[in-house]
Amino acid sequence: MLASSVSLNGVTINSWKADDQGNFVAKFLMSAIKNLPLNIGGYNTMTLTGNLVSGGTFTGSEEILVVNVIPAGKK
Repeated sequence: MLASSVSLNGVTINSWKADDQGNFVAKFLMSAIKNLPLNIGGYNTMTLTGNLVSGGTFTGSEEILVVNVIPAGKK
């Protein structure tokens, strides 16, 4: 299965790779994800969508808990 495009809640993929076990790993610009209308401290539906080179499409959604973690020493 080869994808021609991938996005997460409308944010276009920045890069991708296959991990050591052959799983697809999508990477997005953090600034673009942070600009999404997210419920910080609550669950958000995140939906990955894409178009296949063969003309088909795929989609998957998951409820993700979004937290605001401030690194030690930064305020």
